[in-house]
Amino acid sequence: MADRSDDGFSRMPSLHQSFREAGDWFKELGRTLAFSGEPFQSTSLSRPSFDRPIPRTGNLTDKQQIVAGVLLKYVNLGAGWRHRLFVLEDGVLRYYKIFGPAAIKIHMLLDSLRAKGEIFLVGAEVSMLENRDRRSSAGGKQGSSSGRLPPAQGEIHLQVAGVRESAADYRKFYIHTGMQTVALRAESTEDRWVWSEALRAAKGAWQGLTPSEAGALARDNEDRILSGDDVFLQYLSTVEDNLVSRNVDSAARAYVADLLVQEHQKLHQVLVAEANKRSSLLKRIYQLENEKRELETAIVVEGRQTSDKRISPSESASVVSDGEEREEERVSHIFCADGGDGNETDDEFFDVDDAQGTAGRHSRGNSLASMLTPTGSLLDGLDLEAEVSAKEPGSTEAGALAPAPAQPASAAAAPARWEQGTPGDPAWLLAEKAKGIPRRRASLPPPAQQEKTVSLWSLIKGMVGKDLSRVCLPVYFNEPLSALQKSAEDLEYSELLDAAAGLPRASADRLLYVAAFAVSGYSGTVGRAAKPFNPLLGETYELVLPEKGLRLVAEKVVHHPTVLVMRAEGRAWCLDADAEVRSKFWGRSIELRPEGVLRVRFADGDTYVWSKVTTSINNLVLGKIYVDHGGIMRVRGLDSGLTARVRFKETGIFDRDPRQVRGVLERGDERLDRPILHGHWDSSLHADLEDGSQVLLWRKNPPAKEPTRYNLTAFSILLNEVVPGTEGLAAPTDCRRRPDQHCLELGEYDEANAEKQRLEHKQRAARKAAERGDPIRPRWFEHVPSAKPGEEPAYRYKGGYWEAREAGTFEGCRDIFGPD
Repeated sequence: MADRSDDGFSRMPSLHQSFREAGDWFKELGRTLAFSGEPFQSTSLSRPSFDRPIPRTGNLTDKQQIVAGVLLKYVNLGAGWRHRLFVLEDGVLRYYKIFGPAAIKIHMLLDSLRAKGEIFLVGAEVSMLENRDRRSSAGGKQGSSSGRLPPAQGEIHLQVAGVRESAADYRKFYIHTGMQTVALRAESTEDRWVWSEALRAAKGAWQGLTPSEAGALARDNEDRILSGDDVFLQYLSTVEDNLVSRNVDSAARAYVADLLVQEHQKLHQVLVAEANKRSSLLKRIYQLENEKRELETAIVVEGRQTSDKRISPSESASVVSDGEEREEERVSHIFCADGGDGNETDDEFFDVDDAQGTAGRHSRGNSLASMLTPTGSLLDGLDLEAEVSAKEPGSTEAGALAPAPAQPASAAAAPARWEQGTPGDPAWLLAEKAKGIPRRRASLPPPAQQEKTVSLWSLIKGMVGKDLSRVCLPVYFNEPLSALQKSAEDLEYSELLDAAAGLPRASADRLLYVAAFAVSGYSGTVGRAAKPFNPLLGETYELVLPEKGLRLVAEKVVHHPTVLVMRAEGRAWCLDADAEVRSKFWGRSIELRPEGVLRVRFADGDTYVWSKVTTSINNLVLGKIYVDHGGIMRVRGLDSGLTARVRFKETGIFDRDPRQVRGVLERGDERLDRPILHGHWDSSLHADLEDGSQVLLWRKNPPAKEPTRYNLTAFSILLNEVVPGTEGLAAPTDCRRRPDQHCLELGEYDEANAEKQRLEHKQRAARKAAERGDPIRPRWFEHVPSAKPGEEPAYRYKGGYWEAREAGTFEGCRDIFGPD
């Protein structure tokens, strides 16, 4: 606390006060002398946060203040925290180095900012460093200067960023851009509060403006803004003439003119700010396009030179320019997909024994995941992926119950309690087997035409901040599968549910196999570089695999937002699922947050539910495109009260063992010591049991013998096949009857594009007819308004499909593929 003298000013700081208190005293004195002309009324040097002034950054119609201050920025594990000068101007946060050869001259930067407008300094350190640079420059220690300022080390556009304070450190806060998370630390708690408020206000001012709206608001150049001023002056003159003609006195005329001028000045400031922002963004886009073109050329040349050579993990991890800070560091654990409770300690992985016989088996390839989180939506779509990871040596077939080696030289036997066999075949399966097991294809037909090359970035660069489920792309970016068929890929390892059905009801053993099934759905997405077709409203898909004891039917029930539902049946279980994926395009990355429930119910009534984790697709513009899954999947046993808490670890830049999953079992708030789940979502999953043994729950199937350019798995290759002899069995709305998808599978790209446009026009016409009184309702599923969130899907199968298939009459199905 500081006393005040009779003149109202705070008393000089004593020697017993801290350096920060002394700095606050000088700052308060400066504000008193410079702005108010009279002393402050506060009697405390350490002000509470709610009483501290904050900069004006949230109203575009007023003159915004430029905010500047020094913050600590986390660089990487080796460099740790480094001082950077941050400047917030017009919704863009830039930062500069202040030490070393590349340091900015702070006094020159601040002078240039003061020339633009009013500046608001946060913290005492920036003023001290400014005075240091001025003294150093005046003393000639820095030599002659050209007056040019170096560019910023980085910038963050708050329109597509989020701000969050740390709950563990009251000086720390984070800025999440959708592609990375920047960790910052202020000088004090109050400074963090000021920065957070300023950033949120700036974000709120710019967030509502999409690029197209900003482009419409801002003029093409400054000349057009000035021409608008000329028009306003003419308008003002006309208004004044009208007032004179109406005998309005001069005082009233002056008052009206002042009001109009003030409003025009506000609009003028908005136009100038938007023009600057638009120019900056366009410049950045052009730069990124040029860099992308150069990288693509370099990759092609290098690929021809190296042919089959593979880059080792150590080599790929070392491609970092020395001395320069890279923005690839990600404090990814900050934004876990586990509900956002703000608890940073929740991101630690569970301890697992190091004796895993599978260590070191992964290749370093980036993986693209299903945009369709296996029961997902259209944007399961922008699947843009890399390499298929290497298969583990000695792998067995998927779903095998063979135990994993606890040590390289020995193998543990599966627990005797698991040797109960699998359930018998239901009546429908016996009937299908009686018809004979058809021969499935192992490859796609060769393409009839050569595929055209189209730049993805040239199509999506104008879609920043938009919902990509409404984006229409040419068929060159598609794979010959529908999103409905891609949802069926979740059932590739249905043998895991068959095995679970043979285990005791509501047991931890059964829960382990259900959790393994939930994880296995992500394995088929590695290397997938194309998006599935977005189903038409009312489009369906059936899959009957008697050799696996599986059949399913799926339907698209809502167009916007895209909602898909599915009903699958096995030997002693049934699975119901619905999915709506919320997508967000951030410019260089896409984030997919699935909303929906998957529910498995066994013949004995035992029920399990779970939801999908968040998927992010990164490096859309520069670098190697990869998809990562992150967050926590909770597989809950509704009857047992047990929950398998499975964490998908987000892949770090220097992570040599990516795609990890780890999990534990919980009963209420109590965590069980064993069993423990561990493995990788793209290869295998193991369980460490109570007796210390280790069991292999699931291993990925071998890749297709003839891999296609779409990198489809052997299971996904057969999904779009029309088996000879079954041509007339499927419903007329089945996606295998969709002409554009069929043409793409045959490699007839021109015909596929033409059919795709025709079907979209047909669907729009049907939607307009529905708005005029002919509503489109789901044929095989019905909405359940009373469904319990998190426990029951919002749609349920109402029956009748398989009976209609057997009778060969699908009444009530709309014609969605036929001629207009």
